[in-house]
Amino acid sequence: MPSQPKTAKNTKAVAEQQVEVLDTLLQHNAEEVLPVNDVPDPGTKTTAFSPEDLKRLDTLEDEEEESPLRDSRLVSMVSEDLRQGGVLSRSLPGYEERPAQIEMATLVSRAINKNVPAIIEAATGTGKSLAYLVPVVRSGQVAIVSTANKALQEQLFYKDIPFVQKYIKHFEAALVKGVNNYICLDRVESERVGMQFFTKNRDFQRLYDMIQDPETGYSMTGDFETLGFQLASDVRGRIATDSDQCAWSKCSFFDECYVRQMRERAERAQVIVVNHTLLLLDAAIGGFLLPERDVIILDEAHHLEEEATRSFTITINPGQIQTLLAQRMLKDHTLLSLQDDAMRAAQLMWMRLEQVANPSFKGRVNLEAPLEEGLRLATTISDLSDSLRKQRPKDLPEKEAQLYDKLLKRTQNLAENIRTVFSVADQNKFVYYVERMEGSASRGFVLQASAAPLDVTSWLQERLFNKCNVISTSATLATIGPNPAKPDEKGPNFSYFRRRVGLDPVERPDVIENILPLTFDYESNALLYLPRHLPPPTFGAGADDYMVDIAREMYRLVKLSRGRAFLLFSSRRMLDRAYELMSPHLPYPLLKQGDMTRLELTRRFREEEGSVLFGLKSFWEGVDIAGDALSLVVIDKLPFDPPDDPVHEARVAQMKAANENWFGTYVLPQAVLRLKQGIGRLLRTREDRGVMAILDTRLHTKGYGRQVLNAMPPARRTSSVRDVERFFAEEN
Repeated sequence: MPSQPKTAKNTKAVAEQQVEVLDTLLQHNAEEVLPVNDVPDPGTKTTAFSPEDLKRLDTLEDEEEESPLRDSRLVSMVSEDLRQGGVLSRSLPGYEERPAQIEMATLVSRAINKNVPAIIEAATGTGKSLAYLVPVVRSGQVAIVSTANKALQEQLFYKDIPFVQKYIKHFEAALVKGVNNYICLDRVESERVGMQFFTKNRDFQRLYDMIQDPETGYSMTGDFETLGFQLASDVRGRIATDSDQCAWSKCSFFDECYVRQMRERAERAQVIVVNHTLLLLDAAIGGFLLPERDVIILDEAHHLEEEATRSFTITINPGQIQTLLAQRMLKDHTLLSLQDDAMRAAQLMWMRLEQVANPSFKGRVNLEAPLEEGLRLATTISDLSDSLRKQRPKDLPEKEAQLYDKLLKRTQNLAENIRTVFSVADQNKFVYYVERMEGSASRGFVLQASAAPLDVTSWLQERLFNKCNVISTSATLATIGPNPAKPDEKGPNFSYFRRRVGLDPVERPDVIENILPLTFDYESNALLYLPRHLPPPTFGAGADDYMVDIAREMYRLVKLSRGRAFLLFSSRRMLDRAYELMSPHLPYPLLKQGDMTRLELTRRFREEEGSVLFGLKSFWEGVDIAGDALSLVVIDKLPFDPPDDPVHEARVAQMKAANENWFGTYVLPQAVLRLKQGIGRLLRTREDRGVMAILDTRLHTKGYGRQVLNAMPPARRTSSVRDVERFFAEEN
C-alpha cells in the first residue's frame, strides 16, 4: 500500500463527498461491468521469479522490501536485460541500446520496490512498453496495465507482450475488454433457433460455422476483433454479450462462455491489459471487477481525468427509454396503462426539452432549471419498476429469474438516472446540459441530456491512487504552470497532472517523477514554423477573414511539402471552411475527417502518395504515420477548450469563484499538453524529418507565448516561410 498522504483541513470530507457523488453514476456503464455474483476467489498467483532469476537474486526474498540491496538487484537485472550485451542484444541482431528506455525501466523498478507512485514522461521512440513490462515481469508482481483505448490494448497484448514472453521470460497475460466486445453463445443460438432474419446473413452463418468447427471453435476467444472479418453493426448488436441479458452461471452456455473464459485467464495472469474505462469502473466497485493486483501501470495517463469525467457522466437519450419499453418481459409483467403512460411521458419530455433547451446550431446548451416533464417521466418509470416487482411470477426457472431481477434493476436505475439529470439539483457538483445528436435517417437528429461531474480528483485519489501503487506514463504529462512543491524552478513540470488526479505535489513528496530525454534529433530533423504576419484568432465579426488567411497559409505550406500533410483544426467550422477554400486548388489526394472512419482515413493516408488529411481532435494523438508519408503537421491555433464546452465552462467558473488562477493552472497547461500531442505526430522514427507549424500569432504577442514555446521540442524555429521552402528543398 502507498503511504498515506498528509491531508489539508477538510480534504477528507471533500473527498468523501465526491466519492459519494460519483458512486451514484455507475449504472449507466453497466454494459462494461461483468456480473459480480458468483465472483470466484482470486486464487494464488504463480508468477514469481524463475530458478535462474533466484540464482541471480541470491537471498533477495529474505531482505527488507525497501532495502537498497533489493532495489539495486532488480534495477541491475532489468538494466542488464536492456543494455548492449544483455539478453535482448544477444537474441536480436542489430539490437540498439536505448538510454532513455533503461532510465525509465530503472525508475519503474524503484517504484515497484519502494511501493510508491511514479510519473514518467517518455517521448515517442523511448520504447516505454518494454520499459515497464520488463521490471514487472522480473519483479514477479501482478500488474494491471491500463491504456487509453482498445487499439492500444491490442498492440500491447498482441505485439509487445509476446516479445517479452519470448525474449525475457514466459509469464501469463490476459486481455480484458468490456463484455459487449465478446460473442454471446446464448444469443447466437437464439438467433439460429428462432429463424430470425440474421440467420440468413452470410457473415452470421460464417461466424456460426466457426463456432461449430472443432478446430476454430476450440481456439476462439469470442472477441469480435479477432474473427478476421467484420460483422455488420446490426448483426453484432444482436449477438454481443449484454450484461442486462446475461444469466451468468444460470445460462446453459456458461461452461463455454467466452466472458467466463476471459475472466479465468485474467485470474491466472501476471499482466492484465485493460482500458481506462474498465479500470475506473473496477475502482468504483471496490476492485471486484478485475483480479487482485500489486501495481497498476497507467499508459497514456494524460487521458485519466477526461476518461473519468466521461465514464461517470449520466446521459439520457430516447433510445434508452424505447429499448426498455420494448422488452418482452416488461410488456408481459407490468400494467399496460403504465407502459402507455411512460411512452406518452417520454414524448412530452423530449418535446418540452426542445422548447426550453434547444441547442440550435451550436449543438449543445446548459440545462439551467429542473424539467418537470423529466421528473414526471422518472416517476412513471419508477412506477413501472414497482409493477414489475408486484407482478413477478412465482417459480420462475433459474435463468429467467436472474434475467427478471436484472430487468427490475435496470428499470430502477433508469428512473434514478432520469431524475438525477432533470432535477438539476446540485450545480456545485454537476453540470447539466443538452446536446443535439445525429439520429436515424428518418428523424435527422435527437436530443440527449447529461449530468457530468465537475470534480473527479478526490474520487481518483480515494479509489485509485490511495488503494494501489500506480505508475503513470505518457509522451505528454509534463506541462507549464506553477509548481507549488518547487516554486523557484521554471520549465515543464507535472503539477497540472498531479493536481487533477489527486497526487498533490506538496502532499505527496514521495512520488518518483522524471521527464526523460528526447530520443529523436529534433534540432537536425525538424523545423518549427511560427509565422508573425497572420491575424490572431478572431470570433464573430471578422471570423471569415481570419479563416481565409489561415487557409491561404496552409495552402502555401502544403504546396511546399508536396502534400504529405496533417492539417489539424480546433473546430469543425474551421476545418470545413479551410477544406472548402483549399480543395479546388490542391492536386493531392484530400481526406477529411467525417467522410469515412478514422481507420479508413489513416489507411488511405499511408497508401495514397502525397495525401493531405484535414483532421480534428482524434487525429491530434494516437495516429502513427512513419516515414515520408507525413512530412508536415500544421495546427491552426492553440487548442484551448471551446468556451461553451459545458464541463470546461463550469470548472472555470468554479475556479474563478474561488479566486484560483484558472488560466495558468488549468486552461493553459491543458492546451499545451494537446499541442504537444499534435506536434508529436511528426517524428515517429529516428529517420523521420519534417516541418511543424503553429499558425497562432499569440505565441509572439501574449505573455504566455514564451512559456508555451519552451515546452515544445527543441526544433529549429523560424517565422520565415523561406526557411520552410529551403528545408523541403534539402530532400531533393
